[in-house]
Amino acid sequence: MGVTLLVTATGLEAAPLRGALPWSPLPFPLGELFELPARGVYLAHLGVAKVNTAAGLALALHTLRPERVVQFGIGGAFSGSGLALGQLAVATQETHLDTGVQLENDWHDMESLGFPLVGDLYNTFTTDPTLTRTLRTLTDAHPCAFGTSETVTGSFARAEVVRERFSVAVESMEGAAAAQVCTALGVPFAELRGVSNVVGERDKSGWVIPGAVRSANQAVLSYLRASHEVVGDVDAEQDKRQ
Repeated sequence: MGVTLLVTATGLEAAPLRGALPWSPLPFPLGELFELPARGVYLAHLGVAKVNTAAGLALALHTLRPERVVQFGIGGAFSGSGLALGQLAVATQETHLDTGVQLENDWHDMESLGFPLVGDLYNTFTTDPTLTRTLRTLTDAHPCAFGTSETVTGSFARAEVVRERFSVAVESMEGAAAAQVCTALGVPFAELRGVSNVVGERDKSGWVIPGAVRSANQAVLSYLRASHEVVGDVDAEQDKRQ
């Protein structure tokens, strides 16, 4: 099967998986890195937002030489996406939502500026179809377009503008950076996220972070069971924490 690298922004987003399996910490200069001994599986927490993700992932790819990368965690769903709180989504593509030029009443992407980010690609990167299809089959995740923004969309009105402009269903702060790095270095990439909130909702009493984390972690564990014969129980670890 080869080496799989799992990536999150924060430790919180992988806490159930960390508790369910016997990970061993490894030295790593950016973020945190763990190994599942004798299974060919690594887990990295690289930090929030694009720069942490891009720098940490590039270093991890150079060091570990994985055959695939699966990013997971939580994200917001845009109104009209059809996604419910706590539901699992898998990315068909990732788009940089804020890389370009913001004018007074308009916005232009990198293609309009004539500067591709990787090869002939501008703001949008397609996830690996085979790996994405595998994750979808194993986890029943909803396939849809993801988008990444360093500036989290903080109002419903702004969220509607972003949704209409890019036709995306899920927003995070890291995915497009990971997709770009993997594309540049030729490593298959896929992304899973549990829906923690509606994009634009800043009142966290309306968020379901534990449910979103559980959905993402259970999905990743299902993948590891099938691909690396890993044994563990995320639900049991969740029960211990409650």
